Amino acid sequence: MRLQVQALGAALGRLLTHDFCPGANRWVYWMKKPIASLSLALAAAVLCAVFVKPIALVAAVAIGVVVALGYAWPSIAVRGLSATLRFQQPRVVEGDVARAEVAVRNSWPWPVWGISLEGDLGGPASVALARIAGLSTATFTWEFVPRRRGCHPALPLRLVTGFPFGLRQASRTVATARPILVWPRTVLLETLLDAAETRPSSDLVSESRAGESGDAIGTRPFRDGDSLRRVHWPLTARGGTMVVSERQAPVLSAVRIVFDPEPALHEGEGPDGTLEHAIRIAASIATAYQRQHAAVECCFGHTTLRVAPGEAGLRRFLDDLARFLPRTDRDDCHHGTAPGCRRIHHRNCGVFQVSIVSRRALTRRVEHRHVHGDRLWIVIDNDTAGPRSPLPGRSLWLSGDVADSFRRGWRNLCHAG
Repeated sequence: MRLQVQALGAALGRLLTHDFCPGANRWVYWMKKPIASLSLALAAAVLCAVFVKPIALVAAVAIGVVVALGYAWPSIAVRGLSATLRFQQPRVVEGDVARAEVAVRNSWPWPVWGISLEGDLGGPASVALARIAGLSTATFTWEFVPRRRGCHPALPLRLVTGFPFGLRQASRTVATARPILVWPRTVLLETLLDAAETRPSSDLVSESRAGESGDAIGTRPFRDGDSLRRVHWPLTARGGTMVVSERQAPVLSAVRIVFDPEPALHEGEGPDGTLEHAIRIAASIATAYQRQHAAVECCFGHTTLRVAPGEAGLRRFLDDLARFLPRTDRDDCHHGTAPGCRRIHHRNCGVFQVSIVSRRALTRRVEHRHVHGDRLWIVIDNDTAGPRSPLPGRSLWLSGDVADSFRRGWRNLCHAG
């Protein structure tokens, strides 16, 4: 009996929610707008004036004035407005707070109300502005948080108004004095892979810097984060405490970071897609090694960006990553005019290479599974339940919270190395 009642209830629910007249939906949606109610009221007032009493014409005229004013006034208001947008910082990182300022000039002798600023600043932006007095300029400042890297605003923002009745909205383009660059969010790497693993690009070593490439220069107590390969086991066994040996460090080490920019080889879109995660990981590794004076290059597609020494070089590199726009054409250089950009085929010529890929790229690209050499694979895996195919060299699989998973996985890789 209970099953019959449930089946009857389900059938009744389907009957009540079924769309019997899909062609009438556009009229239903139109009836939800205020102009529909006003139009019906205007028609009713005219009919009453014709067939009942002429006094109803007063109501018809009043409704007509409301409709005309609601449609014409927004266009009239925005014609007298001009605005300029400025950012108080030229650069900001994803997720950080930025400040913007807009100066709106009203050329009409009367005040303007109901103005809002709408557009995209690394995320949907909508800012309500207060009253703008006649023949004056008002300046408004607000804070926003860009959630997506890039050069913003990608499209000009617009001043929008629907005052006084909201029947129609009119807009005007806002000029941008200078766009803001939103850098990819980076992860602070507490430890790095040993210099020997980053393949020194020359045989020069430093006697004043400790590393893992030259002659032994002494020993010291074990510190958290030291590689187990550096433990001096005879001295450790003799003294009963962990002791590590220190060797000379190379003057210069080289690291290459590679990721594939084709959207078809990545999963998800926007700031939570695997492509954006790959860019953040590449920026994190490049930043960490560049600050340790390593020779770093970042390769994507047929484009190579070399990270110049110093803060200025790192700033130019992050600027180029912020401006990068993915395209589907593999033979297209995304930054042909950027400094340090050139067409190149990626060959593992004695440098330590970090390849950042998604699971989809591993399954669709056969060449990924036939590359040999000293390489670290970082795989962004959204399908945690799927099987993980073996890869040549070391691999680091990331899932869930990619940033936290990368931080913990990198630290474990460095400690266990």
